[in-house]
Amino acid sequence: MQFLRRLIDKQRRLYHEPGSKLHRIWPVFDALETFLFAPSDRAGKTGVHVRDYADLKRVMNTVIIAMLPCLLWAIYSTGAQHFHAWAKVGAGTQYVSGWLQALLPPTLATAAGGGASTFDCLVFGLQRMLPILIVSYGTGLTIEMVFSVIRKEEISEGYLVSGMLIALIVPASIPLWQLACGVAFAVVIGKEVFGGTGMNVFNPAMVCRAFLFFAFPAQMSGDSVWVAGNNPSHLIDGWSQPTPLAICKPNTVLDASSMLANHHSHADLFFGNIAGSAGEMSKFCVLIGAFWLLLTGVASWRTMLGGVLGLLGSALLLQWALPANYGGPLSLQPFEHLLVGGFLFGIVFMATDPVSSPETDLGKWIYGAAIGLVTIMVRAINPAYPEGTMLSILLLNAFAPTIDHFVVGRNIKRRLRRQ
Repeated sequence: MQFLRRLIDKQRRLYHEPGSKLHRIWPVFDALETFLFAPSDRAGKTGVHVRDYADLKRVMNTVIIAMLPCLLWAIYSTGAQHFHAWAKVGAGTQYVSGWLQALLPPTLATAAGGGASTFDCLVFGLQRMLPILIVSYGTGLTIEMVFSVIRKEEISEGYLVSGMLIALIVPASIPLWQLACGVAFAVVIGKEVFGGTGMNVFNPAMVCRAFLFFAFPAQMSGDSVWVAGNNPSHLIDGWSQPTPLAICKPNTVLDASSMLANHHSHADLFFGNIAGSAGEMSKFCVLIGAFWLLLTGVASWRTMLGGVLGLLGSALLLQWALPANYGGPLSLQPFEHLLVGGFLFGIVFMATDPVSSPETDLGKWIYGAAIGLVTIMVRAINPAYPEGTMLSILLLNAFAPTIDHFVVGRNIKRRLRRQ
């Protein structure tokens, strides 16, 4: 490490001083240095008061750690779903290996459609998820570096979480060029035009998801989920199945709970033995991440609990208010709305984003409850779109400043009445 430290100190003079040869790209060098080593700046004895050790980098790293269970499960489950589909529709045909499988080939029994080992599932899942992570981080960080150089600002660590979130909310079968387009749109339009990290109105990961949903609906419709293969022409890429919410969506389904049980058990939905986007597979892994965020104090428990109570309460209220034969997702048991779709992942990792959510305590309760309400309304009443988490979070992102405005105004009036 001393060698690396001396090397960076030697190169610093080329970037740091105004007028130096490479001073224009000083933000890029500074980002690399602070990634490798802690900043050397220290407050003096009579300097500012530091509240605690938390800074943006530590907060971002904490959130990434919270998402690791979802990522690890996604790697395994993507491979497990792939080989499960291959056993049904590909047995007896020639198996086409991917780039990582060429180095670590699956067993003959797996390639012939037999049961896949855990190792084979992990290899295939890593083969799919690693390029998605590389494209997500590579595209987003490159754009942020360009904007930082133009603005002559330090490169913020804010995209570290967004890059992981984007990788977890897209299907494993998404073409990488489409993902790159979505990331570019999210970073430029959803973040940088507002001024960068800390200035954005909408959650960048949700902006990416919305862009992909409307720009490439065939891959992001929400009605069907494609099981990932090794290339666009591979058999498994053309093999799809309805999402749990799409199974329940038609109003002709009067008992959605029974219909859902014919396809997936509650245990499969909770632990993630289903195909889908990485973040919506395992609710168990999401809860592990939620526990870590609450333990470290990074995320707001008010937003999480308000969202869950809003979802359950809205489901019960609509069941009471609408006719008994209304059918569709409304006939699900309220707790089943937590097991289907990506609501839990959204309320834990996206709705709690401190930049795009309210800052007041009461505002967080209102914000979370409203997300649950809008999610249920979209799921139960909207005739086409089966999921509602993305739309509800983006809508409430826009109203977050308004919520805080009225909460603060209410507090001011209450204090004035005390005088």
